[in-house]
Amino acid sequence: MDYNKFWEIENFERGLSSSVDDKLYNIYRVIKANEKLRGQFAADPYKLLEIMKGINVPYFNGDEKLFFEIYRRIFEMTDRTIMEYINYIVSQGRFGAMVPDCLFSLMFKNITGAESILITDSDKYGIELYDLIKENKNVKFYLTVKNDILYKLFTDLYRFNNVEFISPEIYTDTFTTKKFDLIVSFPIMGGRELISTGDFISRELSFIAAQNLLYHLTSSGKLIILLPAKIGFGGGDAETLRNYISENYKVNEIASLPSKVFYPYMSINTYLLSVSQGITDAVTISKYSLVKKDNVEQLNADDTRLLFSDELAEMNNWNVDMAFSMTDETILQYKDSNVKKEKLKDVADVFRGKSVTSKEEDGNIAVVNISNISEIGIDYGNLDTAYDEERKIARYLLEEGDVLIATKGFAIKIAVFEKQPRMVIASSNLCVVRPNTKLINGTYLKLFLESETGMKLLKSLQRGTTIVNINYQDICELEVPVPPMDEQFEIANEYNAGLDLYKKTIAAAEEAWSMIKNSVKNKLF
Repeated sequence: MDYNKFWEIENFERGLSSSVDDKLYNIYRVIKANEKLRGQFAADPYKLLEIMKGINVPYFNGDEKLFFEIYRRIFEMTDRTIMEYINYIVSQGRFGAMVPDCLFSLMFKNITGAESILITDSDKYGIELYDLIKENKNVKFYLTVKNDILYKLFTDLYRFNNVEFISPEIYTDTFTTKKFDLIVSFPIMGGRELISTGDFISRELSFIAAQNLLYHLTSSGKLIILLPAKIGFGGGDAETLRNYISENYKVNEIASLPSKVFYPYMSINTYLLSVSQGITDAVTISKYSLVKKDNVEQLNADDTRLLFSDELAEMNNWNVDMAFSMTDETILQYKDSNVKKEKLKDVADVFRGKSVTSKEEDGNIAVVNISNISEIGIDYGNLDTAYDEERKIARYLLEEGDVLIATKGFAIKIAVFEKQPRMVIASSNLCVVRPNTKLINGTYLKLFLESETGMKLLKSLQRGTTIVNINYQDICELEVPVPPMDEQFEIANEYNAGLDLYKKTIAAAEEAWSMIKNSVKNKLF
């Protein structure tokens, strides 16, 4: 869209301190005044003001000359240009996330063959939707609009025979009795239903929309819906809804979208799902990123894989990252290797660190936080301290050889704990893996998890965001190599010897550099 064509009216209304609603009502006033004038331009500001007063909307905040200036500018616009202007106002205002241009084609790629299409919250789309409807006159489009003034505007501007507006209440069981060949939906993210209006699995609005809209598909119908990424890996309601869809419908595609695709309105990871009537046989798994081409943002498919239904069932979730790990060459080579493998829960105890609500100087307990972990180990000299009764923290006390894994934050960090002269626990952002010393060595385990293969396995457990978020229960299920203990000790000893030499070399270099700087300072004057 060329925003320059709107600057004149935008600057004019900014001078009136017009709100988003004011601007939208001004457009509506002009449209209705134009209808009463049968499309003839009103040259008399006073007559125009009298006509405008008869329109059932909030009173105009200005005199006849001000309204005439707004009228004159909007009168010159075509319906399409007015729609562009409305979309511009909405995108700058308080109406929430808009579907960006780069996502529109992905959401509407299944339009071919559909005779009836439902588009919920049609005010979330740009001018592309207007053009799509205008170009597909043989398709019946059903639109919902929740906002009152936008509903008024849209019903006047979509002057096409193939458009019908229906109830926007997609979160209730009284929504509609109609069925559609294609439903495209971008429901409310994060909201929860306060009063139950139907027998739904979840009270979360986006999940209610998904379940409710599936009821309104024709026998060959398809639902394209944006949902929070937790639909792919979350427990509770998310897991129940995921299982319900898998058991009763055909999952066609699961696409992971980048968190910045809806910036600046919201910054969360979302999945774009394609679900239809039938039984799942194979699912397309896709992962997209945002790229700029000729200064225009586009969605790029970084990877696309096909998973058969039994492979999806084996995953027990829709985690896109985990799905890609199943077909990653490095992971496949590891799984096909002859080395003995065991689930981590079978060779170690795994538990979360303890939540520490407040720090206290000279507390009786030291706490390892993510910030204390570096590539060379744990900085024991700068641990926070807290106070608690020993009996309450006994089960959390760290022991020699415990492996600590950061499960939250900006990067996956791993360290092996060395016994200290005081009581030490891990914070709740760390997962503690206590190896069975007869089966696996802590240092060997750390080295494997830090390897390319280990990192890919850990990242496949990451719960759908750019921020590290790994459930310790998923770590329990991780398959790790368990070669003979003498091989593990040999690898661990080689690493520890090299690490010790590295630390001594760094310490010696720092001491020498400090001596040189002091020597130079003493010679300055």
